[in-house]
Amino acid sequence: MASIAEFQRIESDIRKGVYAPVYFLEGDEPYFIDKVAKLLESNVLTEAEKSFNFQVFYGKESSVDDVIMAAKRFPMMSKYQLIMVREAQYMKKLDALLSYLESPVTSTVLVFLYKGKKVSKATKLGKALKKCELFTSAKLYERDVMSWMRLHAEYMGVKIQPEASQLLLSALGSDLQKIAGELDKAKANLPEGVGVIGPDEIASGGTIDKAYNVFELTKTIGKRDLAGSLRIINYFNQNPKNNPFVLVLVNLFNYFKKVHMVHFQQSKDPKAVASAIGLSPYFVGEYLTAARNYGPGKINEVFDTLHEFDLRSKGMGSGYTSDGELLTELVVRLIQ
Repeated sequence: MASIAEFQRIESDIRKGVYAPVYFLEGDEPYFIDKVAKLLESNVLTEAEKSFNFQVFYGKESSVDDVIMAAKRFPMMSKYQLIMVREAQYMKKLDALLSYLESPVTSTVLVFLYKGKKVSKATKLGKALKKCELFTSAKLYERDVMSWMRLHAEYMGVKIQPEASQLLLSALGSDLQKIAGELDKAKANLPEGVGVIGPDEIASGGTIDKAYNVFELTKTIGKRDLAGSLRIINYFNQNPKNNPFVLVLVNLFNYFKKVHMVHFQQSKDPKAVASAIGLSPYFVGEYLTAARNYGPGKINEVFDTLHEFDLRSKGMGSGYTSDGELLTELVVRLIQ
């Protein structure tokens, strides 16, 4: 949750007009990096001030010297100038920033978007960046994505039901940008006076089906409900672009990894189990049921089967089998 808490603090400062001279936005989760950048672009300057005081550099095309030279200029008819360095992870000789970081120009807001990487904190540059607004945007764990959805919905002025959160998580994983887009569509589809997003509102966006999705599939497999699972598989086979085999396989692996973890918990108290395996207590009952249906020996068979079908989906093995046929066979093997 560190990324979320840090983002909220930075967002609050920006909205209050409290700006740091240098922002260094790094890490594997682009959503928060882009949000901070957009907040600064929207708040530091008025539209009229941007004409003379907003400049964008790109890491592949620009040198550190060019950026420093621009940063040392003073704003025109404005309190601040804003400089964005996009794709900063491709910029060469970043160490040349050290002299500027020692005494940055306070009328300049200099922003580096350093996506997919992090600067080592053991280097001189890493140590110098600690004195700036250094924000490391890490990929969120599943339970943190659920928490983020709740907070994001509150920011939008609505609430989201746990079933809707799980539906989005199962369908979109931890892609916060896509989840935010689906929440925007769901809010737009809310009837007047209704402030809660449920599975129906998510499904009304057209991207995700509330009855036929990976979340429902893992649930029916966990119950060893063959008929229910095959109904979902049949829908998947008719809509292969929305339900690729590799996505289903990854979700099944992650699901059974949590079921496997249930067997190693000394306490079977639902709250304790939920905390230990990183789940919302709302959904832990489903995993306790699956653990009863899939004992430790059967779980080992499940992982062997998933590995086998992963190899077969990549063309290893005899003969060609379509993704639809593979998925049907996989589900039958898991449940029987």
